[in-house]
Amino acid sequence: MQIIKAFGAKFKSIRRRILITVSVVYLVSSGLSATWIYYEVSHEVDELFDAEMVQQAKTLAALLPVNRTELTQPTHQVLQSVSEHEYEEKLAYRIERINQDWSMRTQGAPDHRALPYQSGFNEFVIAATLWHSFGMQTPDGNYQILLLQEDSFRSELRTDLAVDTLVPVLLLLPLMLWLGWWTINQSFTSFRRLAAALRRRRTDDYSPFEQSNEDEEVVLVKQALNHYLARIEQTFVREKRFSADAAHELRTPLAALKASLQNLIASKEAIEKQQLERLLISTDRLVKLVESLLMLSKTELNQVGSEPVNIARETREVIADSYKLAEQKGITFRVDVPDRITHESHPSYWRVLLANLIDNAVKYSPPNTVISITHFDQVLEIKNQVAADHSLELERLTERFYRGKQMDIDGSGLGLSIVQNLAQQLAIEVEFAREDTYFICRIKWGESA
Repeated sequence: MQIIKAFGAKFKSIRRRILITVSVVYLVSSGLSATWIYYEVSHEVDELFDAEMVQQAKTLAALLPVNRTELTQPTHQVLQSVSEHEYEEKLAYRIERINQDWSMRTQGAPDHRALPYQSGFNEFVIAATLWHSFGMQTPDGNYQILLLQEDSFRSELRTDLAVDTLVPVLLLLPLMLWLGWWTINQSFTSFRRLAAALRRRRTDDYSPFEQSNEDEEVVLVKQALNHYLARIEQTFVREKRFSADAAHELRTPLAALKASLQNLIASKEAIEKQQLERLLISTDRLVKLVESLLMLSKTELNQVGSEPVNIARETREVIADSYKLAEQKGITFRVDVPDRITHESHPSYWRVLLANLIDNAVKYSPPNTVISITHFDQVLEIKNQVAADHSLELERLTERFYRGKQMDIDGSGLGLSIVQNLAQQLAIEVEFAREDTYFICRIKWGESA
């Protein structure tokens, strides 16, 4: 088990995996090639020697006399070996007349009793030895010629050719492995340099990596790292700005609260109602700010689960909740929304999103104006009038604590940041626009988004 674990740990290396894979592929392909070559060589060797036996048979047939009287040899002659060559006894032939009154054969060739004549190509096993044979009759029909070759003669040639093919492969294997290891190591040098550069970086260094003349894979990694570093830098800057803005915003109500408490403690007279009211306003502002911060942190978490939401009903309920504040300013609502608008999402997220947008419209609308809410083609539009000198930067509306120059209006500057986070969670799009003296917010979903 430990050996398997150790091998598995080593196999996690990309370099080792490539090297092992290439080596295995090299060995398997070499083995398959050697096998294929062996069978192809065997076939060609058989074809070559079969053709040679045919030619030898034809040559012997051409040398045989036509008349019986021309034969001067003994009736049944055996030709003795003329040398001690190892292949001499592996090759043999036998010539005999049809009526078997005359025959001639080489030493080691079986006679007609041990091996009857058969025409064409055949294979025989004699004394546990495989022989290849070719038999033919002469054109005059008087003689039968039988040529024989021992299979070991052919098999040796097959084996020699296969070994000659495989041995160079095995001898070159160490060199191939070394070249593969060296090539892979050289190819991964760029990755090692990149890893070293990452280790040397300071924690506050978000500068992009230079796109030098590197391999394509390293360039892709650097591009991904640069994109990631840019996002990290943006997040870090945004969080720093958030912390600074939060500290600044919290400092004012807390300072007022502290001063009021100090005055109350130092006062020897009865607590005045005006001081309590100022204390209550500062405390209420602080509570609202903390609640907004908590809501903002919640909206940055991914939603869990979804269900059909009737956006029209949620809109009307939010309008009902905002009616008291709107009535105090003489603001009326003009609503052109069907009874049911269904969207598969998170109901509480929709409620908070709509509440922030409608509350924002009520706060920044001048007194005795109209807020119109209409629906068309999977778009919900909230339109309210603003003062002519109302200053705002559309591209900064969703920044945390951004309130433009309208500092006299109660708020924390977190409402539209919450809206932006909720829109991402709900997979919808929220657009802001300014047309003359009107501020327009469009909520899009489905194909319109």
